[in-house]
Parts: sequence; C-alpha cells; structure tokens
Amino acid sequence: MLDSCRRAMSLFTLVLCIVVASALPTDHSRDAANRDFDSTTFMEKFGYLDNLAGRGQHDPQTTSMGIREFQRFNGLQETGRLDPATVQKMQSPRCGLPDLVRPSERAAQLRSDPETPLAFYAPGYKWRKNNIDYKIVGYTRQLGGSDQRRALRQAFSKWSGVTPLTFREVTSGTADIEINFVRGQHGDGPGNTFDGRGGTLAHAFFPGTQPISGDTHFDEDEQWTMRGETGSNLEIVAAHEFGHALGLGHSNVPTALMAPYYQGYDPNYQLHVDDKRGIQTLYGSGGGRSGGRRTRPTRPPVTARPRPRPRATPAPRGRHCDVKFDDIIVAHDGKTYAFRGSKIYRLTNRGVSRGFPRPRNRVFRGAPSSPGAVVYDRRLRKTFFFKGGRYWRFTAYRKDQGFPKRLPSAFRNPKAALQWRDGRIYLFKSSTYTAWTETLTRASSGYPRATTQFWRGLRPDIEAAFQYTDGETYFFKGNVYWKFDSYYGRVEAGYPKATSQAWLGCTPRIPK
Repeated sequence: MLDSCRRAMSLFTLVLCIVVASALPTDHSRDAANRDFDSTTFMEKFGYLDNLAGRGQHDPQTTSMGIREFQRFNGLQETGRLDPATVQKMQSPRCGLPDLVRPSERAAQLRSDPETPLAFYAPGYKWRKNNIDYKIVGYTRQLGGSDQRRALRQAFSKWSGVTPLTFREVTSGTADIEINFVRGQHGDGPGNTFDGRGGTLAHAFFPGTQPISGDTHFDEDEQWTMRGETGSNLEIVAAHEFGHALGLGHSNVPTALMAPYYQGYDPNYQLHVDDKRGIQTLYGSGGGRSGGRRTRPTRPPVTARPRPRPRATPAPRGRHCDVKFDDIIVAHDGKTYAFRGSKIYRLTNRGVSRGFPRPRNRVFRGAPSSPGAVVYDRRLRKTFFFKGGRYWRFTAYRKDQGFPKRLPSAFRNPKAALQWRDGRIYLFKSSTYTAWTETLTRASSGYPRATTQFWRGLRPDIEAAFQYTDGETYFFKGNVYWKFDSYYGRVEAGYPKATSQAWLGCTPRIPK
C-alpha cells in the first residue's frame, strides 16, 4: 500500500513538473519542437560553450554566440537561435569528439577577432613514425568478422593512399590503435559515454594521449551496415575516426570526410581536398602501404566528387586569350561562368565552352552589364550581382522580383565577391574586404579589414574570386591569377600564373 502511494505521489509530482515547465518561457537551451533535447549540454560537450558542470547558467548573449559558432562551423544560416534546421543538425548522427576548443581556452582570440573565418582545425598531434599497427579487440555481432576486417582495412587505405603511412593488423600483443565495439559508459570517462542508437556513433583518441593513443571505439547500439542507406556504414565512419586516431580534428567543410556529421552511404566516397591537406600537413604526401601491400589511391568517378582542375589543354591563341574577368562563379547547375562586360563565358577544363561567349542577357536576363562582383550563395541557392550601389538576386537564371535593390554605403562598389568555406560572403574592394549578407544595413564590427590581414600574399585591387569545384580558392587580377592555400591562409608558392593558359586553354604567346 505504501509503495502504491509513493508511486502515485511520484506520478503526481511528474505531472505537476510537466505542467509548470510548460508554462515557463522558452530560452536558448530548449527548442519548442523538441523539449527533451538539451542544447546547452550538447554545446558544452562539443566545444561551443564552456562546461559549467552545473555551477550556473550561460547568459543569453554567450549562448547565442555559441549557437552562431555551431551554425557557422556546420554551414548553416547564422541566426543565433535554435531554429528547426539547427536543432535537426545537432540531433543528427555524428562523431563524439568536440569540434572546437572551448571559448575560455581561446578567449584571447575571441576578444581580438570574434569574426575570424574558421580554418581547418588540426590539434597538432601525430605519430612519430610511419608504420602503425592496429588490433581489433572486439567485433560487432551485426556483421561478419571478415566483412568488418575488410571495412577497417579499406578505411585505413584512404589515409595510406595519400601519405607515407602504412597500417598492419596484428592479433596479439600491443598495438598503436586498438579497435572495439562497446556500449554506454565503457571506461573512457563520463564525457565519452555512448548514448544508444542515434546521436554519437563513435569516437577516437589522438596520438600522444597515452595510454589510449589512437584507440577507436564504435557504439554497439548503432545499426552497423556494409552498404545501403539504412544504418551507419562501418567503413565510412571508421575512415573518419581513423583520421582522429592519426591526429586530425574536425573540419568545418560540410562535405569533408572529417566534418563531424555522418553524411550517409556513398559507395564512392573519397577524401576531400580539406582532408588531404590536413593529413599531409602532419605526415607529408605520397602513397604508403596498408596491410603489408601497396595501396593505390582510388579515383572517384566523374559524378562522385569534384575533380582537381588539371592544366587546360593548350589551344591556339585567339580572341579569348586576353580576357580579364569581372568575376567568376560556380553556378547552381555546377557549371563555371565568367563575366566580362556584356558577355558571359562558360569555362571547362579545356578552356571556353563551344558556343561561348554569349550575351550576358541570354543567360542571366536582367543582370547588369560589367558587374563589379558576382557570387553564388551555395546555402541560399541564389546568385548575386553587384554594381555600384545596387545588387541583383537570381534564382537559377531568373531574376527575383523586386530587384535590383540598393546597397548600404558600407558595401557599395565591390570589385570581387567570394563565398568562403564558413559560408560567409566576402566583398573585396581596393585593399580591403568586408563580410556581407542581405540583412546587414552596415558593416559588422571590425570591418572593413585589410585584405592581407587574412588573405596573405594577395595584391590590392583583386578583380575576381571564387571557389572552384576542386574545393580550392582562386583570385584574379588582370591577366594573372593566384591559388590560395586555405589551410595556411596564404597564397601558394609559384603564383601568380597566366590566366590564359590555365583557364582559357590558350598557348603561351610566342615572341617574334
């Protein structure tokens, strides 16, 4: 009888708490669509907020900044609010390692420059050798042992194919990397507890974090598969985790393998240029051996991933070879368009496409002639043209109603525009650049900035800029261009180079 009363009281208390809670105003830590999701705990775990460990609450401004950083890191619109897209992203399957160093540990940087474009995060840990042993301590019961061993071997081969590293499986003794399938709290500390199906899929430890250097754990409560859209693909998740076991942090490039979120099954998945840049910074380039056998780098099919831009096939010099571009974009259809005066050029790996240049109005009807800058916003799927004090917006090739519109004075007369890896659009003018969105009525705090403050090695008066399908960023001025090293934040060695040869398919001019 006493137990029944206690249960009744507990039920009454629970109902009362729910009723009271539903009457409270909402804040940043709860989303109206899903009150069971604790976004504060999430952001503390993954580095967007300091871990207060129950010693108080984050003020609204700090929380909003943490949400913005999450949105910025993961390619979402920066609202500073827990909108549905943000909550959905937070709750998606992902790796258990943090994305950022917590704010208190990077306080000086945040105070001096809270708007710094996020770079590829690599903590600097690495193995002091190139021959690495791994051992499978435990298997999942959901797949056959030989299938698991093959998946793990192939996951390692992604990294050995672009570095001098070799990987060898051992079955006894100690190993550099130990692999296991576990559940819940499994001895890695409370911050590394697995949470059942969904949420955290796996985690790995960086080299040099003895005694668990490189150890990689998978949540046995997940649905592990070898192929197909259901569950989580073991090889793809393992390849991501092995990146951590080799010393890489998370990437803020949403399509990179080292991005924190699982992107689904892709039978032709490859390392992104961002992944390669990170791992080769630690270990150098070149193919290694895996499992004692030479591993050849795999090449993606044409439709699987953007291919690095090869040198254009030379063609005789012609009327295109001295063109200077107003700006260049990779448009909504994946094609590369360059603008000059009233003409538009479509560029391929061999130069200018047949049938181009065309009148600009035959492609983007209503766009301005001789635009100062053009940029395609990948998140909004909109193309923006800038000229003088106005801007035009296009959906696909159709001009949106109500455009052109006036630009606030802080953004007028841009000469080039670029969407950076963090999703922000930057406008370049003379020797400065500034961040821009349609909603801004004045420049953000700290802008405009000197171009060389972040884009080291560039010259003033850049005339065109864009990110190509190979993931690399290019800047143009006159008849030359520069390739920008996104990892080191500077122009790559050996530039500038002639635009005509690399982009227009022209042979060098032969002196008479």
